[in-house]
Amino acid sequence: MKKAIVLALSIVLVLASLSCIAQAEESPRFVTIREWLDAKGECGDCMLVVKIMQELNPTVVLAADETGTANLFSGINEESSFIEFMKEDSKAKVGYILVIANPKYNEFEGNIEMAGWTLLRILPVIE
Repeated sequence: MKKAIVLALSIVLVLASLSCIAQAEESPRFVTIREWLDAKGECGDCMLVVKIMQELNPTVVLAADETGTANLFSGINEESSFIEFMKEDSKAKVGYILVIANPKYNEFEGNIEMAGWTLLRILPVIE
């Protein structure tokens, strides 16, 4: 129960702190996975707050928010977004919260995969 409360408070704090940035018109806006899927990845300058639910392989995890799930592909030869999820010393593990910007729709995988995103912040689980 404590973990759920801490997780909820962490998400609220991240969203509250980042929403100040999103106030200006030219600032990125937050979208949900459902909104991103509905727009087929064409969300313009946007950000998502997702939780790592499951490691699928060393470079793909199942990410979720309150509206749905999508595979989050790490790579595309972009240093800012590359995470090897299954390494012992990985910065991001199952249960961690990621704040990502501008995820692209992976045309080869259809509507289930985000690719080419930029990592803004990793929030570890507080135990």
